[in-house]
Amino acid sequence: MRKKTCELCGGKAEGEPHHIRPRSLGGPDARENLIQLCFECHRKAQDGLIPRDKLFHIVATREGKTFADILQAVGLPRPEPQTEVSAPPAPPQGVADHSVDELVQRYLNLVEGEDASKWERGAILVVMLDGMKIKPPAVASLIGCSPAQVRELAKTFRAFPEEADRAKDLSWFHHRVAANTTEPKAWIEKAVESGWSTRQMRELIKAACAKSDEAARDIALAKAEKAFTLMKETLAAGGEAGAWLRRELTRLLGEPRESGEPHGPDPEEIPW
Repeated sequence: MRKKTCELCGGKAEGEPHHIRPRSLGGPDARENLIQLCFECHRKAQDGLIPRDKLFHIVATREGKTFADILQAVGLPRPEPQTEVSAPPAPPQGVADHSVDELVQRYLNLVEGEDASKWERGAILVVMLDGMKIKPPAVASLIGCSPAQVRELAKTFRAFPEEADRAKDLSWFHHRVAANTTEPKAWIEKAVESGWSTRQMRELIKAACAKSDEAARDIALAKAEKAFTLMKETLAAGGEAGAWLRRELTRLLGEPRESGEPHGPDPEEIPW
């Protein structure tokens, strides 16, 4: 879908095609949802200055489909026939002159702005926590939030400190979920490729962690069984090595346990 010219103004275009419906809100990586824009048109589209329907109409012409078919392909409701309805309540000040499409884009811009502020806040908190060595509870009391929020913002920023590491089509919440794994960047890459929602991402990470824990238990059990087999063979062989192992095992099993830890059998009663 990459083109050298902007499909809106005809000017020079570079970079990735624009997702008309953002992937973070369910927009697919489909031709019907992609349009090549120049830098200026791309910025205007993101700022809500170009109606989304206008872009979809351009795509419909390009693909030889109807406007309704394009909306259906990207997961948006088809336009319904206009019917006479009662007058709606008066909208808030400054909203009445905007179309639904413009209002949706303005809302998305606010969400993006909120995400951007989280990255900036995370950077500030990392400086206070790591650079100035202030404890999370103390930082929380200074800025008026909970220590958990401080740790969450800082942890997410630490996982993706560079803007190049972040997926522009995914929300801050996607990055927060990924930051709680051992491979945050790898999970973000998978989310971008598959277009996961944060709910889908959490479920898949949870399933992967459960599988990893099970594999770790199997490995630990296999190591324990191997160690036990070697121990029995050494004791059965006797000699200096067997005597040394018997003494060490007796000493180890005879050491005091931590508080609350179950006590094993008396070493003298173990049938070596």
